[in-house]
Amino acid sequence: MMKRTLYSIFAILMSCQAGFSQNTIYAPTEMFQLSNPRIQVSSIFFDSDITLNFGLDMPNSMIKYTLDGSSVNKNAKVFTEPFEITESAVIKAKMFHPDYMESDEVELEVIKIAQKNVIQQIEIIPAPSEKYSGMGTAGLIDLKKGSAQFGGDKQWLGYQTEKISASLQLKKNSVVNKIVVSALTNQSNWIFAPGKVEVFHGDKLVGKMTFAKSANESLNSATFLSVPINKDNYDALKVIIYPLSEIPQWHQGKGTIPWVFIDEIIIQ
Repeated sequence: MMKRTLYSIFAILMSCQAGFSQNTIYAPTEMFQLSNPRIQVSSIFFDSDITLNFGLDMPNSMIKYTLDGSSVNKNAKVFTEPFEITESAVIKAKMFHPDYMESDEVELEVIKIAQKNVIQQIEIIPAPSEKYSGMGTAGLIDLKKGSAQFGGDKQWLGYQTEKISASLQLKKNSVVNKIVVSALTNQSNWIFAPGKVEVFHGDKLVGKMTFAKSANESLNSATFLSVPINKDNYDALKVIIYPLSEIPQWHQGKGTIPWVFIDEIIIQ
């Protein structure tokens, strides 16, 4: 009797399993989105060239890219092998596969340094937060990019203030036509890129840029703020960095003072 009962239960289970197998509904592969490609460069800042590569994990997939900041579309170049970049670029890339949804677009900006070691000395007011004091002012002129893991990265100087004033002593008669401030956008941690940067030579305003997009919702990323200035020979400049006056209304921290993180000031 017991054997017969066990056999009946086994037969029922096998029958159910067969029914499930015959009626299994498989989701079409085009419902699934590809993972984002990984942009790999030998350095963010460079003086001659860097090598660009992409992580490619899935067979039969391909990566398309642009170097001028334009969005990736069907006319974009197809990546085949690592190659050298010799000029500043805004790299954008997507992964494609015939059976899956294309990935999201990823972006990375790289900066060619036209002049190295132009800044001889730098003083910054106020001092950064004790929690995010980095390497002090030395970290702003060492051409080393901070990582997205800002909490344990000694490259970042973090501020919650109305303005940041950096006085730069330059090599004598340095020809300058642009200042680049390297910052961080990490809005989930209340870190917003600055809203405005001004550059002075003595009391004379020689460059100014407003960055309205800093208040827009965006992905975490390195942010480079370029400020054209009157091309001339300079021995000293003052860079005034203005954070947003308050965190925008769309953010959970609305109305409060945002954090600003900077890791480099570059003379071009």
